[in-house]
Amino acid sequence: MMRRQRILFGLVLAAVASTAPAKAAPDDPYLVYVANRQVAKGQSEWPVILRADATTGAISELSRNGPQGDLFLHPYDLAVESDGSLIVADMGQFASDDATPDGAIVRVDPRNGMQSLVSRGGALVDPAGVAVASDGALYVLENVGVGGVRGVIRIDPVSGAQTAVTQGGELCNPFGIAFEPGGDLVVADYGTLVLNNRPIVECPRGTGSLVRVERATGRQTILAEGDLLRSPFGLAIEPGGRILVANEGVTATAAVVAVDPVTGRQSVVASNTGGDVFRLPERIGLAPDGRLLVTDFELADRFGGIVRVGPEDGAQTTGWQGELFNNPLGLAVVVNRPPTATLTASPATVAGGQPVRFDASGSTDPEGLSLRYDWDLDGDGAFERRTLAPALSHPYADSRALTAQVRVSDPHRATATASAPLTVDATPPLLGAFGASARTVLGREPPRRRRAGSASARPRRATTFRYGLSEPGAVAIRIDRALPGRRVRRTCRAPGRRKVPRRARCTRLRQIIVLRQQANAGANVLRFACRVRGRRLVPGRYRATAEAVDVVGNRSPTKSIRLRVVSAR
Repeated sequence: MMRRQRILFGLVLAAVASTAPAKAAPDDPYLVYVANRQVAKGQSEWPVILRADATTGAISELSRNGPQGDLFLHPYDLAVESDGSLIVADMGQFASDDATPDGAIVRVDPRNGMQSLVSRGGALVDPAGVAVASDGALYVLENVGVGGVRGVIRIDPVSGAQTAVTQGGELCNPFGIAFEPGGDLVVADYGTLVLNNRPIVECPRGTGSLVRVERATGRQTILAEGDLLRSPFGLAIEPGGRILVANEGVTATAAVVAVDPVTGRQSVVASNTGGDVFRLPERIGLAPDGRLLVTDFELADRFGGIVRVGPEDGAQTTGWQGELFNNPLGLAVVVNRPPTATLTASPATVAGGQPVRFDASGSTDPEGLSLRYDWDLDGDGAFERRTLAPALSHPYADSRALTAQVRVSDPHRATATASAPLTVDATPPLLGAFGASARTVLGREPPRRRRAGSASARPRRATTFRYGLSEPGAVAIRIDRALPGRRVRRTCRAPGRRKVPRRARCTRLRQIIVLRQQANAGANVLRFACRVRGRRLVPGRYRATAEAVDVVGNRSPTKSIRLRVVSAR
């Protein structure tokens, strides 16, 4: 009898809110989150949120009191926000004769199970259910209420501010709440609660009912009552508007009842007789394949689990049961298709020490949820870095060829991986022997009349530079003229008009022209006509300096040779 009292007083589900998209395909993967009274067959005093994967069948703990928080006292219901976060309605220290407002709304991060408080106290005495509106507001069903006035409370999901939507009226012993497709609310009212032939909660209607609440005005109307509705706790609403109700009461012969939202007509979806799987069905959720998922407080092993119900024939099969279950309560079903991952590396070939930008911003989630990014930047298969931003930069010091990866994951841990090849070239090109076919070339004629002489004795009018190169690259040969200068500290500047002392004399270089060539690996030549803008060079001393740059920007050590430009005589 004491176990029965726990069921009726505290360990019941609240409403189910699902973030499954309206056009979910029947074969879409999904997850089931469950509020469980305790774990490991009574070895823990604290409740726990469980996570079940419909694809693999695996079930695991998501959140419990301890390092993840200490906010759970008596969790009753689960709902899911648009960003994937879980919302838990917690009754606090539940007692039938205690009206202390110690209820709370708790947010749980589905990635790591961390708990955070949304709202506590105020109008929250024993919150029994929660649903998330399309605008993100939380609608909480208060089963006791301040002064014994039951109602629906709107809670701001950011500030936690509470506002009454509707109070009293047809609400006597409410436990379940859900949104209709049009935006109004439906509340499942248990009706009169009797224990040991003694009424604990007395209602005008002995049996249960469904109450429609207009969200804008708070106006209440009875949608259906009596008949098959015996102690209804949980409900879910199909996209077409049909209402599905789970009956907890032992006198109910229908575990799941379907209610027409227009006529209120009731029909049996799944029975609860001696030969059925159900014992104490609590709350109900909708799987994308059309099956119903119903938490049962006990089942045959007395520790409960989740029952699957066929949408057409009402066939019952046990979905999850076993070691982690000990009287499951709230339930939320989440369609969770894997995200799509993309990755680009820019540039795909880079010089050593230069940053590479990795961009995964093209990654998307089918449900529109935010993504987290784990990075394998050295291509060893281990994801060593995690960010919330979809892009980052990273330099590489050594030459290597690798395939970088990014693993994107949504809040419910569905993942996808993308890769991008990268080549790091940290080896600079090398110039081979650098020389010229003529180191003395003919420059401009002097203003006086040149002397006659042998043409064969004259310097050449052009020269050809020759050099070797270790890899293809762009080669620049800078021609500088050597000029006298004056040393000022550590620089060589133009001497000015004053006489320069010997100790301060220096040679400065003035750039005349830069010759450029796209060179191949191996031997290369570059002809220089010794003209700048059509005119020959001024006689004097010059220096030619060669430098190579490969395709990624690595620069070679420079090599220089001296040239002499003479006037025609």
